[in-house]
Amino acid sequence: MIDNLALPGRLRIAMLSLHSCPLGNLGTKDTGGMSVYIREIAAELAKLGYSIDIFTRQHSPHGKRIINLSPGVRLIHLHAGETHEMVNKLELYPHITDFAKAVDDFRVKENVTYKLIFSHYWLSGATGQILSSNWKVPHAVMLHTLAAVKNQLGIGKAEPELRLQGETRVIQSSDKIIVSTENEKCNIVDLYGARSNKISVIPCGVNTNLFKPLKQVNAENFGAIKDERLILYVGRIEPLKGPGLLLDSLALMDKANDKKGRWRCLIIGGGDSSRTEIARLNKQATDLNINRRIDFPGIIPQEELVNYYNLADVLAVPSYYESFGLVALEALASGCPVVATDVGDLRNIIIPQFSGNVIGSKDKYDLAKALTGWINRKPLNYSERQAVSQSVNTLSWSNVAKKLALVFESMIIEVYEAA
Repeated sequence: MIDNLALPGRLRIAMLSLHSCPLGNLGTKDTGGMSVYIREIAAELAKLGYSIDIFTRQHSPHGKRIINLSPGVRLIHLHAGETHEMVNKLELYPHITDFAKAVDDFRVKENVTYKLIFSHYWLSGATGQILSSNWKVPHAVMLHTLAAVKNQLGIGKAEPELRLQGETRVIQSSDKIIVSTENEKCNIVDLYGARSNKISVIPCGVNTNLFKPLKQVNAENFGAIKDERLILYVGRIEPLKGPGLLLDSLALMDKANDKKGRWRCLIIGGGDSSRTEIARLNKQATDLNINRRIDFPGIIPQEELVNYYNLADVLAVPSYYESFGLVALEALASGCPVVATDVGDLRNIIIPQFSGNVIGSKDKYDLAKALTGWINRKPLNYSERQAVSQSVNTLSWSNVAKKLALVFESMIIEVYEAA
């Protein structure tokens, strides 16, 4: 019977992403690496023979309720609170029970049985708690970021007690916690009192079919930067991601290089919810007298990002906190070196002086020095970019899904053995 568990159509997984639709614009307030993870891992699990239903809240009154994302993967929108694109995540907390009921109603109407629940973020984890108890199936959760860690850093707005308590309950009640780094595992054990044997460390991956070195880059939309060395920042525009630290570092570079270095920095990401922060960064750039070198092109679709990575000389990841660092992995797979603070798993991924540098501090001088080193180097040629890309070729989503499937199979087997 166990051998049949992974046959097509025989094992269904319910994936929960209550607060954020996986099809949302990447780089906006609540849409980032988690959405990439959900889309990519669902597609790869389906290739292994699983049937995946991803449940999220209805965020548009006129949007399609069910979307077939890829063979074996459905995205299902269910009512939970206000039907708006952007809502405060905490406003969804009172609707967790309603969302769980909507998921169960869908299950009954479709006459399907889910063998496992995979929740993302603590709000979805709370929903998963309810469904796991009602369905008598195992529950795996991936929190993606941790409130206790963010509050320790003291960057940006403090996370509320409601989230801290919610994460603690989810961590204690779930059958398995999936994390992407050993450091995150230690944080969950130390800060939330979790048992280490219920935590599985599985690194994140990258779409190597999309993100790869290109022999020729379509530079039509890049304008004046074609003749300048290009520094990229890609991600949400918020203090925790460190764009302010990056601007301080770039100001030091500008002062040190004077007329020697011709460079430009593109800060990619944002959206309507980031207008205040972008305005603040624009003022900071003006005050630092580097506004002529800084551009905010807004949100760039993932399929176009590969062109930016290929044209760039270096990607800057100045974050104060990352659960893993997916953007850095995308850049590396595209052959673009990365200079990053010591966050996520980047110290184990970036090869010093070959594919980038990891600085041990969140210091503008250290960041400026590392970025200057790559800007002053001769640009990497195609074969050198291929070598950078090959340094991360084991971190494909296909390999990640295979490791995750082994964990899921063992969880399901335990349920059958206990029955």
